[in-house]
Amino acid sequence: MKSLLENDRPKKVHIIINPAPSRRLPLLAILNTHFRKAGIQWDVSITHGTGDGAALAKAACEGGAEVIGVYGGDGTVIEVASALVGSETPLMILPGGTGNLVASELGISRNVDRACGKICGDTFTTRDVDVGRLNDEYFLLRAGCGIESGVVQDATRDLKDQFGKWAYVFAAIKRLQEQPVAHYTIRLDDRETFRGEGVACGVANAGRVGVGKLVLSPTVDMEDGKLDVFFLKKANIEGIFKLASRMVGIDEPDKVDEIPGLDASKLVNYWQVKRVEIQTDPELEVQVDGDVTTKTPINVEVVPKGLRVVV
Repeated sequence: MKSLLENDRPKKVHIIINPAPSRRLPLLAILNTHFRKAGIQWDVSITHGTGDGAALAKAACEGGAEVIGVYGGDGTVIEVASALVGSETPLMILPGGTGNLVASELGISRNVDRACGKICGDTFTTRDVDVGRLNDEYFLLRAGCGIESGVVQDATRDLKDQFGKWAYVFAAIKRLQEQPVAHYTIRLDDRETFRGEGVACGVANAGRVGVGKLVLSPTVDMEDGKLDVFFLKKANIEGIFKLASRMVGIDEPDKVDEIPGLDASKLVNYWQVKRVEIQTDPELEVQVDGDVTTKTPINVEVVPKGLRVVV
């Protein structure tokens, strides 16, 4: 059940723009057309480097903006969102990147005209969604170590420019063949500790993978107050692709056991938690929403309904 809130049309909005998106369109003209007609005062800021999105969002809130908009890819969206966690200021996403997974997860149109127009009626709708927190860093999609961090590093800008979102698929296939096994100690809330040998551990707040309709699992939900932990025991390419092919539309996670020749329990462990601690031997790099930012050990927890988003 999605919790939707009705809000009065804002008087003042601020749009934060990444000037190097994957798409080309007359953005300022689109903003002016919608906001001027609706009588909304609007302004824009441009990001130039890491950290700008969060700083600009904080400044815009302090300046009285009632809605903070962001035009760019997932990296820019997540950076701006991190400044709004815990506040009542809504985030408006204008998708402009390659994958736009956050927008897809929330059902936000890739059509910027349509997304922009959502706040221009007498009222507009928002949802309060969960946010993940890894140590002192927020994330909307997922964090992980092992294969996940390797894929982020292998999916270079040149590869993404050439193949788009499929760059991550090619990088994953490469990593599946190369990733060494590590020893994991995973503490799940306060109820149990799991120990095992594996090649990856991911903590998901959102389920979209970014390739077609593929999702990690139908159980992953940005509004359930929980995070979903996936532990991959071994890098078996055939088994993983069989598993992935059934991730669309299955009702229960244990139905993957119905796949001929695949014992899912020998491939993947899965839990839902509010908090998880992950230690590895050896120490592993950790990706957070597409950027490698830290190393294990890590502490991850959910911030229930931590972000308000225009939908």
